[in-house]
Amino acid sequence: MIRQNTHVSDKDSSTWAERPNPSGHNGRVTVPDSPYRVRRTPTQYRASRQIERILDAAARVVAGKGYAATTTADIAKAATVSIGSVYRYFPDKTAVMRAVVDRNTRRFRDRVLADPTPVRTWRAALDRAYAVYVDMCRTEEGFRAISGAGLAAGELEPADDTRDPLSEAFATLLVRHFAFPDTPALRTTLLQCTTLADVLTRLAFRLSHTGHQDTLDQTRTIIENLVATHEPPRPS
Repeated sequence: MIRQNTHVSDKDSSTWAERPNPSGHNGRVTVPDSPYRVRRTPTQYRASRQIERILDAAARVVAGKGYAATTTADIAKAATVSIGSVYRYFPDKTAVMRAVVDRNTRRFRDRVLADPTPVRTWRAALDRAYAVYVDMCRTEEGFRAISGAGLAAGELEPADDTRDPLSEAFATLLVRHFAFPDTPALRTTLLQCTTLADVLTRLAFRLSHTGHQDTLDQTRTIIENLVATHEPPRPS
């Protein structure tokens, strides 16, 4: 439910596309489409894996020492690649962290959607999604790099960019499955929810490395109260 607000490609990282073999042979190679905003699209599998290693390293270093203290050279060293390899795909550490947030968003969304347990109410759906996010903040370095290292997801985007794939996804969920009216007011409220949850969840993980429980509980309550103002009337 948190505002990992980047432009996430509709193409999942597990999507594969055939591209011409760079060796010049008539055969074709199978290369994963890059879901990240990179300077150069990878044309070989090992290049795609190198991008993932760079993101893993960036998450690990930023989670450990903070965004401000991390340099591009630190990321390259942790990824065991040359700094030129980092710059081949990302112009700076901000771009690397944008890609980390992109990946966080996809992983969160996929995990929420993969849960087969049915939920009967919109409150239960939001509670489950927020619980998933908090768990990922506790267990995954990419999430800890954002939630616990003094870095807000929104700080990685231009000030005039208000698009948020998670708030849009929750709008779709509420409209399709719980009969919420699809209004601009609902979408604005959900953007408020993801933004507030981003800030308050980061606060919870600054107060405690496992997440300050009262702050997390208050965050969930605030989200539900905001969404409740748009709840459709129950059939009489």
